[in-house]
Amino acid sequence: MINFSAIPAPGLVSRLRVCRPGEQLLWATTHSTFYFDVEGLDQLGNPRKSMLNRGVRAVGRGVGDFALELAAGIVFGATDEGSADRPPSADHILFGPGPGCLAHQAVPAIGTPGRAGVKVWTLTSQRLVVSVVRVREAEPEPEKSFLGKTMSFGKDLVDFGVDVAKIVAGSYHDYGPNKSGEPVAVPEVVRLHEFPRAQIGGVGPFERKGKPCLRVSLVDGSGVDFVFPQPEFVHRAVELTNGAR
Repeated sequence: MINFSAIPAPGLVSRLRVCRPGEQLLWATTHSTFYFDVEGLDQLGNPRKSMLNRGVRAVGRGVGDFALELAAGIVFGATDEGSADRPPSADHILFGPGPGCLAHQAVPAIGTPGRAGVKVWTLTSQRLVVSVVRVREAEPEPEKSFLGKTMSFGKDLVDFGVDVAKIVAGSYHDYGPNKSGEPVAVPEVVRLHEFPRAQIGGVGPFERKGKPCLRVSLVDGSGVDFVFPQPEFVHRAVELTNGAR
């Protein structure tokens, strides 16, 4: 069932609010919670304790599994929602060979690891952009004078009567900030960070602990793994990256 009160799809938001003139949209996705899988750091970005450095590690290939298991499965929890004693599970992972890598440098602008907050990730022909939708609160209407209230009283009755007629007829609905018969508003976005095309090494499928991921690799060996519920989403994103429509 379509949720008409939600913000428009990330592709539409990205095409109208993120893409520059002449810039081709490849794909866009919304993700909420991220953690680290960076050599020398724990899942929250703190320096890793010496006991977690034992063993041979390979960046990007189960690089953080040992640490994540010791962290009581924070990254891939049994449920998607956090609780008082269990943080939310990740839907994207920032990985890399060590502190200071390109993915790690972007974190101060992107947000806090382990803290949920919907972001729009957009891959274009020129860059990978992470943005947040700006939600504007409705401005309170100015207080009318007694004369103004009196003059508008009759009009308010007419408008109210028309609205009631539409509601009774079943042709008028509110969907959050959207109303039937009116164009769906495309919200503004705030760009948090972008990786230029020169920093992007490739895009392809990946798997973390049995979960399908879309991996965006950066040229220094770091990158972002986006977790999806089904591998079909990953394959489609790869096709779009390669020019399919």
